[in-house]
Amino acid sequence: MWRKRVFGRMGVTFSFSEHRTGGGWHGDLPEQWVAVFLAFQSQCWHSDDQTGHRLPECEGNIPPKIESDVQIIAALVNPAGDDQGNETVTLINRSPNSVDLSGWLIADKNKKRSFITNLQLNPGATGVVKLDGQGAQLSNNGGIITLLNPEGLKYQGVSYTKEQCHSGWTIVF
Repeated sequence: MWRKRVFGRMGVTFSFSEHRTGGGWHGDLPEQWVAVFLAFQSQCWHSDDQTGHRLPECEGNIPPKIESDVQIIAALVNPAGDDQGNETVTLINRSPNSVDLSGWLIADKNKKRSFITNLQLNPGATGVVKLDGQGAQLSNNGGIITLLNPEGLKYQGVSYTKEQCHSGWTIVF
Protein backbone atom coordinates (compact mmCIF):
# COMPACT_ATOMS: atom_id res chain seq x y z
CA MET A 1 0.00 0.00 0.00
CA TRP A 2 1.27 3.51 -0.72
CA ARG A 3 0.21 7.08 -0.05
CA LYS A 4 1.40 10.25 -1.70
CA ARG A 5 1.78 13.88 -0.72
CA VAL A 6 2.21 16.70 -3.21
CA PHE A 7 4.36 19.72 -2.39
CA GLY A 8 3.40 22.61 -4.67
CA ARG A 9 4.22 21.93 -8.30
CA MET A 10 7.77 20.83 -7.68
CA GLY A 11 7.72 17.71 -5.55
CA VAL A 12 5.90 14.54 -4.54
CA THR A 13 6.60 12.11 -1.73
CA PHE A 14 5.38 8.53 -1.59
CA SER A 15 4.96 6.46 1.55
CA PHE A 16 5.34 2.71 1.17
CA SER A 17 4.05 0.91 4.23
CA GLU A 18 3.72 -2.74 5.24
CA HIS A 19 2.29 -4.78 2.39
CA ARG A 20 1.39 -8.46 2.00
CA THR A 21 -0.01 -10.22 -1.03
CA GLY A 22 -0.63 -13.85 -1.81
CA GLY A 23 1.07 -13.89 -5.20
CA GLY A 24 3.30 -10.82 -5.36
CA TRP A 25 5.48 -9.54 -2.61
CA HIS A 26 6.28 -11.81 0.29
CA GLY A 27 6.90 -10.78 3.83
CA ASP A 28 6.69 -7.47 5.60
CA LEU A 29 8.14 -4.21 4.31
CA PRO A 30 9.07 -1.40 6.71
CA GLU A 31 7.40 1.97 6.16
CA GLN A 32 9.53 3.99 3.79
CA TRP A 33 9.21 7.46 2.28
CA VAL A 34 10.58 8.32 -1.15
CA ALA A 35 10.70 11.91 -2.43
CA VAL A 36 10.80 13.12 -6.02
CA PHE A 37 11.56 16.78 -6.68
CA LEU A 38 11.37 18.24 -10.17
CA ALA A 39 12.80 21.39 -11.70
CA PHE A 40 11.70 22.88 -14.98
CA GLN A 41 13.62 25.04 -17.42
CA SER A 42 12.33 28.56 -17.86
CA GLN A 43 10.85 29.25 -21.25
CA CYS A 44 12.95 31.85 -23.00
CA TRP A 45 11.26 31.87 -26.40
CA HIS A 46 7.80 32.66 -27.70
CA SER A 47 5.51 29.67 -28.20
CA ASP A 48 2.08 28.82 -29.56
CA ASP A 49 -0.60 28.83 -26.84
CA GLN A 50 -2.25 25.68 -28.18
CA THR A 51 0.69 23.42 -29.08
CA GLY A 52 3.52 24.83 -26.97
CA HIS A 53 5.81 24.80 -30.02
CA ARG A 54 8.15 27.70 -30.74
CA LEU A 55 6.60 30.25 -33.12
CA PRO A 56 8.10 30.10 -36.65
CA GLU A 57 9.06 33.79 -36.58
CA CYS A 58 11.16 33.09 -33.47
CA GLU A 59 13.24 30.23 -34.91
CA GLY A 60 16.89 30.99 -34.30
CA ASN A 61 16.06 34.04 -32.21
CA ILE A 62 16.69 33.58 -28.52
CA PRO A 63 15.66 36.69 -26.56
CA PRO A 64 18.68 38.57 -25.20
CA LYS A 65 19.36 38.49 -21.48
CA ILE A 66 19.29 42.26 -21.16
CA GLU A 67 16.65 44.48 -19.68
CA SER A 68 14.16 46.02 -22.07
CA ASP A 69 14.59 49.64 -23.16
CA VAL A 70 10.92 50.28 -22.43
CA GLN A 71 9.50 48.89 -19.22
CA ILE A 72 6.21 48.84 -17.34
CA ILE A 73 6.86 50.71 -14.09
CA ALA A 74 3.36 51.20 -12.64
CA ALA A 75 -0.32 50.47 -13.15
CA LEU A 76 -3.61 51.71 -11.79
CA VAL A 77 -5.51 48.40 -11.83
CA ASN A 78 -8.31 49.35 -9.43
CA PRO A 79 -9.25 53.00 -9.99
CA ALA A 80 -11.70 54.63 -7.61
CA GLY A 81 -15.18 54.21 -9.10
CA ASP A 82 -15.66 52.36 -12.38
CA ASP A 83 -12.65 50.37 -13.62
CA GLN A 84 -13.69 50.24 -17.29
CA GLY A 85 -11.92 52.99 -19.22
CA ASN A 86 -10.04 54.28 -16.17
CA GLU A 87 -7.25 51.70 -15.77
CA THR A 88 -3.76 52.87 -16.74
CA VAL A 89 -0.31 51.41 -17.38
CA THR A 90 2.77 53.62 -16.98
CA LEU A 91 5.81 52.98 -19.18
CA ILE A 92 9.36 54.37 -19.02
CA ASN A 93 11.95 54.70 -21.78
CA ARG A 94 15.27 53.72 -20.18
CA SER A 95 17.27 54.20 -23.39
CA PRO A 96 19.16 57.26 -24.65
CA ASN A 97 17.00 57.24 -27.81
CA SER A 98 13.43 58.31 -28.51
CA VAL A 99 11.01 55.40 -28.89
CA ASP A 100 7.77 55.44 -30.86
CA LEU A 101 5.36 52.98 -29.23
CA SER A 102 2.55 53.43 -31.78
CA GLY A 103 1.37 49.96 -32.78
CA TRP A 104 2.69 48.30 -29.62
CA LEU A 105 0.18 46.55 -27.37
CA ILE A 106 -0.70 46.00 -23.71
CA ALA A 107 -2.04 42.51 -22.91
CA ASP A 108 -3.77 41.23 -19.77
CA LYS A 109 -3.69 37.79 -18.11
CA ASN A 110 -6.46 36.59 -20.45
CA LYS A 111 -4.40 37.68 -23.47
CA LYS A 112 -6.84 40.46 -24.35
CA ARG A 113 -4.96 43.27 -26.07
CA SER A 114 -5.15 47.05 -26.33
CA PHE A 115 -3.20 48.98 -28.96
CA ILE A 116 -0.97 51.86 -27.92
CA THR A 117 -1.54 54.89 -30.15
CA ASN A 118 0.30 58.19 -30.46
CA LEU A 119 2.89 57.55 -27.74
CA GLN A 120 6.45 58.72 -28.31
CA LEU A 121 8.81 58.52 -25.33
CA ASN A 122 11.91 60.67 -25.23
CA PRO A 123 15.00 59.36 -23.38
CA GLY A 124 14.17 58.88 -19.70
CA ALA A 125 10.55 59.91 -20.19
CA THR A 126 7.44 58.16 -18.93
CA GLY A 127 4.09 57.80 -20.63
CA VAL A 128 0.67 56.67 -19.45
CA VAL A 129 -1.44 54.29 -21.52
CA LYS A 130 -5.14 54.56 -20.67
CA LEU A 131 -6.98 51.29 -21.29
CA ASP A 132 -10.40 51.74 -22.89
CA GLY A 133 -11.98 48.66 -21.27
CA GLN A 134 -12.63 47.01 -24.65
CA GLY A 135 -9.28 45.21 -24.96
CA ALA A 136 -6.93 44.55 -22.07
CA GLN A 137 -8.59 44.73 -18.65
CA LEU A 138 -6.64 44.56 -15.40
CA SER A 139 -8.10 42.22 -12.82
CA ASN A 140 -8.57 43.40 -9.24
CA ASN A 141 -7.74 39.83 -8.16
CA GLY A 142 -4.13 39.91 -9.34
CA GLY A 143 -2.78 39.29 -12.80
CA ILE A 144 -0.14 40.03 -15.35
CA ILE A 145 0.47 42.96 -17.67
CA THR A 146 2.50 42.37 -20.81
CA LEU A 147 4.05 44.85 -23.22
CA LEU A 148 4.02 43.42 -26.76
CA ASN A 149 5.96 44.75 -29.72
CA PRO A 150 4.14 45.48 -33.03
CA GLU A 151 4.68 41.83 -34.11
CA GLY A 152 2.75 40.71 -30.99
CA LEU A 153 5.80 39.24 -29.25
CA LYS A 154 6.42 39.78 -25.56
CA TYR A 155 8.83 42.61 -24.90
CA GLN A 156 8.41 42.94 -21.13
CA GLY A 157 5.92 41.94 -18.46
CA VAL A 158 5.02 42.31 -14.79
CA SER A 159 2.70 40.57 -12.34
CA TYR A 160 0.73 41.74 -9.33
CA THR A 161 -1.33 40.20 -6.54
CA LYS A 162 -4.86 40.76 -5.24
CA GLU A 163 -3.36 42.24 -2.06
CA GLN A 164 -1.79 45.05 -4.12
CA CYS A 165 -5.11 46.12 -5.69
CA HIS A 166 -6.24 48.92 -3.36
CA SER A 167 -8.95 51.18 -4.74
CA GLY A 168 -7.45 54.34 -6.22
CA TRP A 169 -3.82 53.32 -5.57
CA THR A 170 -1.17 52.85 -8.26
CA ILE A 171 0.96 49.70 -8.08
CA VAL A 172 4.67 50.38 -8.63
CA PHE A 173 6.75 47.56 -10.14
